[in-house]
Amino acid sequence: MLRRAFLSSIGLSSIGAAALQAQSSPLSRPRLHLSPARIEELRAAIYTTHADIWKLVQAQADKISARTPPVYQETGAVPNDEQLWQRDVGSNLPFPALAWLLTRNQSYLDAARRWSLAACGYPHWGLGTEDGSDLAAGHQLYGLALVYDWLYSSLDPETRATIRRTLVERGEKMFRAAGTAYWRQSYLQNHLWVSLGGLAAAGFALLDDPEAGAAARVWIDLSLEKFRLTEAALGPDGASHEGAGYWSYGVEYLLKFWHMAGDLLGEQPSSGWWPNTAAYRLYMGIPRASWRSQYTIVDLADCPRSDWYGPEYLLRRLAALYRDGYAQGLADELERAKVTNAVAPWLNVIWYDPEVPAVTPAGLPTLRHFEDMGIVSARSDWSGDESLLVFKCGPVIGHEATARFEYDPGSGHVHPDTGHFVLFANGEWLIRDDGYRWKQTDQHNTLLVDGKGQLGEGAMWFRGQEQIRRRRLPRMLQVEAAAELDWISGDATEAYPLELGLKKFVRRLLFLKPDVLIVVDDIETDSVRRLELRFHPEAKGQQTGDYAWLFRGSKAALRLEVLTPEGSECSTEDTPAKDRDGAAITMHAVRLQTTAAVWRNAVALSWSQSDGDQARVTIERNGDLWVFRVGERMVSLTAEASTGT
Repeated sequence: MLRRAFLSSIGLSSIGAAALQAQSSPLSRPRLHLSPARIEELRAAIYTTHADIWKLVQAQADKISARTPPVYQETGAVPNDEQLWQRDVGSNLPFPALAWLLTRNQSYLDAARRWSLAACGYPHWGLGTEDGSDLAAGHQLYGLALVYDWLYSSLDPETRATIRRTLVERGEKMFRAAGTAYWRQSYLQNHLWVSLGGLAAAGFALLDDPEAGAAARVWIDLSLEKFRLTEAALGPDGASHEGAGYWSYGVEYLLKFWHMAGDLLGEQPSSGWWPNTAAYRLYMGIPRASWRSQYTIVDLADCPRSDWYGPEYLLRRLAALYRDGYAQGLADELERAKVTNAVAPWLNVIWYDPEVPAVTPAGLPTLRHFEDMGIVSARSDWSGDESLLVFKCGPVIGHEATARFEYDPGSGHVHPDTGHFVLFANGEWLIRDDGYRWKQTDQHNTLLVDGKGQLGEGAMWFRGQEQIRRRRLPRMLQVEAAAELDWISGDATEAYPLELGLKKFVRRLLFLKPDVLIVVDDIETDSVRRLELRFHPEAKGQQTGDYAWLFRGSKAALRLEVLTPEGSECSTEDTPAKDRDGAAITMHAVRLQTTAAVWRNAVALSWSQSDGDQARVTIERNGDLWVFRVGERMVSLTAEASTGT
């Protein structure tokens, strides 16, 4: 009765028909991601189709087996410490367990037992309000559930009983947290996905337990209903508001859940987001010739410049589910380049389908518009050494989710960066993002009004409530691609607080491939205000003309010139910024400022190899008609449209 009352209080029904059906069906072990028949298939495959994959996984299993699990340390510097060091413990558990299943080498069984008992023996999985209710617990529950299920008949009775008791006790704690934790309704946030992915795994592992089975069915029911709400909120374009780094974290746990739910409940992901999300990772990758271990992706939102998780095993699963050769091809390329992050590559063994042929992106369009999230990725070609432009101008959590929610379902990792763009070419970043930092508009390549930025800024975590509740919808206006010219425009006006009096902020990007970008901004305010456009180059530079600068890196050089300087001031300097925790740092910036109520401005960026010459852009103005020339190339622009030759 208590569980039913709890489910009712958070808007869920009691035990669902799917869970009941699964409970009444004969259950075998292992059943989480694997079956006895599948294990037999994989025992053969690791010598044939999966040999290269298995070699890497076995090497990691060997390293884990040779190590001693971390001794528990209660090192919390703050009352609510996530103890994220425990994520690695939970993530390591499947390696020796799978290696035992496939090889029957006793050292792997011993290691799985040793690591599992260490995890069970930690008195807390997180401190304070995080204890048993967040990321560390999600990883631990998931890893222990796999060990319990996969090695059930191989574990000694005492170890099996210890793991079972831990799953029951910690699972119940996570279940309660699902109704009280800050993430309980964060259907678009990785903390819910990881936490409930772990809870669901524990539930599936205990589903036929004589004593804990009833509770396990309720855990599964709750997790399924919350993941269904996530499915309903995901937009159809496959993009992530949390950035490509958190995309890999969230997708890993979503895919784990839906694999288990598919096998045991007959439930499948339903959102149109899924068939398109591998393309999001593909188009958010930097040119392949520049890949290295910490240098693979565009770092919009809270994101590093490399993948946190995989992503090759995620791409393998998406390739298998949607027969997506491009996902398979990207996974292959990332593995060959040795730039993956080996958190759970054991999933490659389970998820790789060799019948999906790998396809290179050479035949794909060079521009992709992720319409729901308002992100455009445009590149000059797919050579591997191309120029890449990424522009962002959309709602905080996307059009689909904004229409559904009256509250913020998980925008904490978003940045106040509407109208912002980044640029990569000749092997280096030219115009950069700020990365995983404090949420400040002035750390991005966009507009400030009277020194202030966009809604949601000014804290460690983005505050999206006002934009969502008021249905503030920045949007793309024009996205068109041609062989030599991409033109992209967006209206960022609604990202700003009403009190700033911003009536119009339309940004147009004219990408003359492969080496010129013209940025045209149309800005209007309700009265004369101090307006500032910022551009953050990766390298520091020197002034080469009244309104021109050259920024030279080790591989590339960027020229930036203001083409409409009348009435404006321009400078380059180290500007104050904040890191992730709010500590003072600096970012190098070009600051273009004016005091006006109407401002139409054009800036030209051109680039080359570090020792090369950059193209020069000229402008001819005839009222609303502006004509830009770059050698033989020409682009004409009016207040409403653009054309090029």
